[in-house]
Amino acid sequence: MTPDAPILATGQADVLIEAGLACHRAGRIDDAHAYYQSALAAHPEEPGALHYLGVIALGRGQLREAAALMDRALAQTPDNAEYLANRGVATSRLGDHAVAAAWQRKALALAPDFANAHNNLGNALMELGDIAGAAQHYRRARSLEPQSAHFAFNLGRALEANSEKYAALVQFRTAAALDPRDLKTLIHMGRLMRSMEKHAEAAACFEAVIAREPENVLALFELGYAYDAMHRYEAAIPLYRRAAELKPDGAAIINNLAFALTALARYDEAEIDYRRALALNPDLPESRFQLGMLLLRREDYAGGWPLFENRKLTATARANYRKLPCPEWRGEPLEGKRFLICREQGVGDQIQFLRYAGLLAQMGAQVHAWVAPELASLAATVPGVARVLDAAPSDEAIATDYDYWCDVMSLPLKFPGRPIYAGMPYMRADTAQAATWRARVNALAGAAQRRIGLVWAGNPRHHFDAFRSVRLESLVPLSALAGNAWFSLQKGPSAAQLASVALRWPIDALGDDLHDFAATAALIEALDLVITVDTSVAHLAGALGKPVWVLLAAQSDWRWGKDRADSAWYPSARVFRQSSLGDWRGVVAELESALCGASR
Repeated sequence: MTPDAPILATGQADVLIEAGLACHRAGRIDDAHAYYQSALAAHPEEPGALHYLGVIALGRGQLREAAALMDRALAQTPDNAEYLANRGVATSRLGDHAVAAAWQRKALALAPDFANAHNNLGNALMELGDIAGAAQHYRRARSLEPQSAHFAFNLGRALEANSEKYAALVQFRTAAALDPRDLKTLIHMGRLMRSMEKHAEAAACFEAVIAREPENVLALFELGYAYDAMHRYEAAIPLYRRAAELKPDGAAIINNLAFALTALARYDEAEIDYRRALALNPDLPESRFQLGMLLLRREDYAGGWPLFENRKLTATARANYRKLPCPEWRGEPLEGKRFLICREQGVGDQIQFLRYAGLLAQMGAQVHAWVAPELASLAATVPGVARVLDAAPSDEAIATDYDYWCDVMSLPLKFPGRPIYAGMPYMRADTAQAATWRARVNALAGAAQRRIGLVWAGNPRHHFDAFRSVRLESLVPLSALAGNAWFSLQKGPSAAQLASVALRWPIDALGDDLHDFAATAALIEALDLVITVDTSVAHLAGALGKPVWVLLAAQSDWRWGKDRADSAWYPSARVFRQSSLGDWRGVVAELESALCGASR
């Protein structure tokens, strides 16, 4: 209710201003405005009334009016630090952060311990890109008012911007403890935790926000994102759907919904949502890339390969790709041309697509292949490869030595009439190394009729490793089958699982002796069969033309197709698929049956 305030004499304007400030602090802005106006009626240039009317205008977004009122106040009292600091805030809101910083420095010259001015200067410096300077002033504000949640939050922002994530998290946690009601802090802290892969803690932040604001679209999206990272796709899907209902033009939300559906192998539903996301944002690379993989999984190569090119444009991948200083090949004639196949992604990907080197050579190109160092000697055996590079060539070398280049996984797009091409085998193990391994394997196998190599775990950093890899313990039923000698090709931390089955399943551990893929290839040549989860070893055995059985999660990688039991890429491969995500029991039963059948 507007106060029934009399217009007092000039000397009593300060009483009206104090009354206005009391209302202002209590959140009664209209009442405060009336008191300040009454003070102005009594004294038309009263600086306090002018300034605080300016503060009200600032809060209402009336930025130019706020600046004008504050300027009138400063004309009367140019050395008031509070007025200077708030004038700087108005300037910052108007977008002139350099001048805003100057206002705050004027305030601090008059009042060096003015915490708000230090905080405001930090805000201006953040906008100007001076992160270190901003952090310095936020720290000063924090030291002057250690109970300010807002100052702790701002210091956290600066530290995060400076890639000091753990220090930033300390400040966000402090801010949340000082003001548990501040949802902005919870959301910011949750997003930082997610970037630090503290997914459960991130989820707790977003859950707390949604408990108080069930229709907070950002929190719904971020909680779904956190659940994705925890492989809780069933829980993520309703969150994305609710966020999409609240923000139907949110292409990124719908893209993430489609991704969660893909992770659960609900491909038909996922396709609908990828296309819906693209209808909203036709250039969204994540949706185009994911839709491309979905089509490739169905062996729709004409539709899939062009969309698959968007892998290079996604937010997580674009930094890994660069344009080289010679033309990217678009299908031009290659007779007499020098051609560079460029390394990308994992070793398995490089093995799979180096097969196209032969086609390039048939077109008349001299083909050089840049690959991972551990693959170099084996890549040299691929038909069509004239030279192998195990390190990135310099821009100068590329510009002078090559006419064209192409990323290795883009090669299928350039041969649309032959989407899967290779004579088998298209890689070859070294004969001498293979003979050495054969002698060792035979000595270890003794009278066993079949020599089987085993890989049960892939790269633990892969997003779907929790589904792609299997615990060695789950495969122990295979140990009861007679006539088999087992050899571990497993490398990395998962090789330690051998100790847990040693008394029940004698497996000769050879992984530590496999120093590169040439050694692995030579060992595979000495075996009768390789059984592996979806790793580079599956591609290597397939490229060598050796029998390989690939164990796949219910949501398998696109290159293994959708329902087939064989492989379009590797004729020697047979695949065994989960019927439900995370459950390997059916796969193990099929393996037992297949091994028994193969031994009869």
